[in-house]
Amino acid sequence: MTDTIPTIAALRERLSIMDRVRPPKGRNALSLGLACLDAALPGGGLVRGGCHEFLPAPADAGAHGLVACMLSSLPPGPILWCRHRDKGDALGQADMPYGPGLAALGLDAGRLILVRPDSGDDALWVLEEALRCSALAAVVGDGVLPGPVAGRRLQLAAEDGGALGILILPPLGRPPPSTALTRWHVASLRDPPAHEEGGRPRWHVSLLRARGGGSGRWEVAWDDTAFRLRLVHPLADGPVAAAE
Repeated sequence: MTDTIPTIAALRERLSIMDRVRPPKGRNALSLGLACLDAALPGGGLVRGGCHEFLPAPADAGAHGLVACMLSSLPPGPILWCRHRDKGDALGQADMPYGPGLAALGLDAGRLILVRPDSGDDALWVLEEALRCSALAAVVGDGVLPGPVAGRRLQLAAEDGGALGILILPPLGRPPPSTALTRWHVASLRDPPAHEEGGRPRWHVSLLRARGGGSGRWEVAWDDTAFRLRLVHPLADGPVAAAE
């Protein structure tokens, strides 16, 4: 019994070390362009060689828009976007990324490789194979909810390939536990007040969990002049700001 206790302690220490998130040697994390968001993440951004989950609000495409903004900052390289076919979508065109909309968010649609598997299982296979490909800058799984085993396989594949893995989950009230490095919740905000310039997407972004990091909530907007995210200050909705 006395020999078992040191063994258990050693295993716990090893698991703790394995759970820490550090950017793989020779690779940098993807900065989100806002110091407050980067500071909440180990490595100062979205660590490459790992998967990151984005949970959308119901009937809201805000998570897709925010992901497009983030991907626009990636260095040159193809981005694989995978979404399995919905039932009744014979042409395989519904719910796919819209080119002009992506361009407005800074992402060149010409970088995308669109894949439409026939089932969720096929989509998981595509994602795992793609994440092992070092030629891809990022891999996006759209509407995919991997189970614990599949999620771990995706994480290991991302570590092998070094690509940035993005999973846009189906809208769920309480998503299951995950092995992803981070999990976010994204909801679109209402139109800005009359005293602000309209037409710029705004989101309420919550970092629900980050392995080895923190959490937080922010309101962000897309600056289509500078092509970057900016923080929406609470003062912007107040009477003082309106008076100014």
